[in-house]
Parts: sequence; C-alpha cells; structure tokens
Amino acid sequence: MWTDRRFLPSIYLLAILFCSIFSFPLSAKEDGIKLEWKPIAEAGGYLVEVKDSSGRIRREKTNSTSILLDLPAGNYEHRIGVLNRYGRVSVFSSWIPFHVIFARPPEITSQTQNKFLTKDLPESIEIKGKYLSDVTKVVLKDRNGKEIPLKSVEFREPDILIITMDPSNPPEGLVSLKLENPKNKVTELGEFLVVAETPEKLAEYLKKPEPSPPFPWPALARSAVLPGWGQAYQGKSNTRSFAFPTLLIVAGVYTATRADAYTKSLSELDSARQTNLLLSTNAVQSGNTALFPLAIANYAGIPGKYSKAVGEYQNLQVSLGILGIIYLANLLDVSFFPGPQSVKIEGTNTDVTWNPLVRSSYSGGVPTPGRGFASADSKILPAGWELGVQFSW
Repeated sequence: MWTDRRFLPSIYLLAILFCSIFSFPLSAKEDGIKLEWKPIAEAGGYLVEVKDSSGRIRREKTNSTSILLDLPAGNYEHRIGVLNRYGRVSVFSSWIPFHVIFARPPEITSQTQNKFLTKDLPESIEIKGKYLSDVTKVVLKDRNGKEIPLKSVEFREPDILIITMDPSNPPEGLVSLKLENPKNKVTELGEFLVVAETPEKLAEYLKKPEPSPPFPWPALARSAVLPGWGQAYQGKSNTRSFAFPTLLIVAGVYTATRADAYTKSLSELDSARQTNLLLSTNAVQSGNTALFPLAIANYAGIPGKYSKAVGEYQNLQVSLGILGIIYLANLLDVSFFPGPQSVKIEGTNTDVTWNPLVRSSYSGGVPTPGRGFASADSKILPAGWELGVQFSW
C-alpha cells in the first residue's frame, strides 16, 4: 500500500490526539508509575517526556506502548513523541498533567526523637523520610492523647515535611507522631518529640523503664513434666533442684500406702457385709438358731469397719492434698523465684549476681545456711528462717 510521506505527520498527530483523549491510562504499581497508550501505525518507537513541578524534564525511549517510571510523589505533566524510522521525533502529543500519590506507609529517615527544653523548642521541625507528599497527613499528640494543633505543614521535594507549631502553646512531655498516606497507610512514632521545662524533667521523661523479665515458660514446662528439672535449668542449687522431686517421692510413697490401706479397709467392710448377709439368709431359711448369734456378732463389727474405711479415705485425701501442694509449690518456685540473675550497677560496668535465699538461724544470732537451733540448748530444730537476697560480684 502506497502512502504519501507528506501526510505522515498529520496522521501521527491525529492518532496521538485520539490516544491522548480516549486511551491514555495511568496506573500505579508497587515498583513505579505505569504509563500506557495505544500503538501508532508505522511508528519506529516512542519518546516519553515527563516534566515535574520545577520544570525538569525526564526523557525515556521505548519500543513498547507502556513504560514504568519511578517517580516521587508530586505534580507532573507528560507527553508522548512518535519516532520515525531514523529515531527522530515526528510529532508530540500535548502535555497532559497527572499527580503521583503513594499509597504506601510513610517511612521516617530523620532523627526519630527530638529532645528540647521548652525555652529552646523551635517553631518548625523537619521530618525527612520516604513516600512523603503534600497529601501526607501529620498528627501530633501529647502524652494524654490530645491532638496538638499545627499552624502549618509544608512539603518540600523530594521527601521533606516541615511542621510548624504554635509557640505560644508548647507541648509538655512525650509527643507522638502519626503520618498517614492515602488508603489508610499509617506510620506512628510513639516518642517523636520530648519537651520539658527543666533538664531534670527532661531526663525523667527520657528515662526508659526497666523491662520486666520474661515469664520462665521453658523452666515451668520442664518442672511440670519432671519436678526439679526446671530448677536445674534455672541454675539453682542442687538442694533446691532435688528438694521437690525428693519430697514428691516421699509424699507419693505415703499416698500409695494410704491408698493401699483404704483399699484393704473397703475389702474388709465388703467382706463383713457379705458374711452378715450370708449368715442371716441361712439362719432364716434353715431355721438354725445357732446362726443368729454369729450373724449378730458379725453385724456388730460392721460399724467399726465402716469407720475405719472412712478414716482411711480421709487420710488418703490428706495425702493427695499434700502431694498436690508439693507439686504446686514446685511450679510456683520455678515461676516466681528465679535462679541467679545478673544486673548492672548504675554508673559502673560491674555485673552483680543476685539470688533469692532461704536459710535458718539459731538463737546465738549468727545465721548459718542449712542449719540452726531452736534454743541455746537445742541441737535439732531451727530457731527461725530468713528470706532474703544474696548478692555476689
């Protein structure tokens, strides 16, 4: 098919105008901004020009009908040029404005904590980051959760926000920052700004609370499976590690003895009842009066055997209770009375190890771990027990 080359620029211009009006979609991807257009017949490629708000023009050549551009948020204009077979632009479309808004959580790259005395608090604070734009919403809240009014929020390219506060009403204490982009993409900073009247108050605000030690779940699980294992895992003394399994073994043996005695007392009671029923039945059916005294004597012994069975059952309950208390004490010991812990002395690099300690004492006033006396003449019972903390370094 023959075409007059003189009419090609006009054909290109009409085609591009048609595409600009009807088929110039713009879409945002996670890795950039995608521009698309319909193909132009006999085009040797395309030149994409993107102009930012300051007038700088970025040029990209492509043979495709789409291009992916990494652009910061802001206002732009773009146009498409059609290349001929020599790689030169035959015609451009008109400039078409568009606006880039990031639907990503803002990122803060500047100093994340600003510390000021009230008298030194600047009127404006700069926030540097990524994915910031003029549509990024900025919220400051004081330590009571009350929003702090801002005089202005200014966006400066490429990624800077300048927030201006009211100097006549400065905040006090810890101030949190919330940055929000479109589609509810939020970034929050709990201690963005710290303001105080005096240096002492500022230091108090900045002082971090000591983190509470984590609950000893691993040690608790071990002691739940095998009493004493958790104590050994925590580095406690052999005495504490072997105390609970030893007590549980003793209590277990005692409980087994009580259970055996209860079983025997039940067997004796059941045997006496069966014997009484047999004697009474035979005496009534045979008319043998000699069996009645035996039946009466056997019946008279049943209440005693019943009382014995009840007593053994109560003893069994007590022993089971003791067994449960020892097992529970084993779990409480490993949960709330940890082994040796290392702490640092403020102002030094020295580590101090502290350990909960239970020890006996005698009446002479000199405590001796593991032994003691009930009185000056007693050599058996301790006079008392002391609960404290032992430090070593």
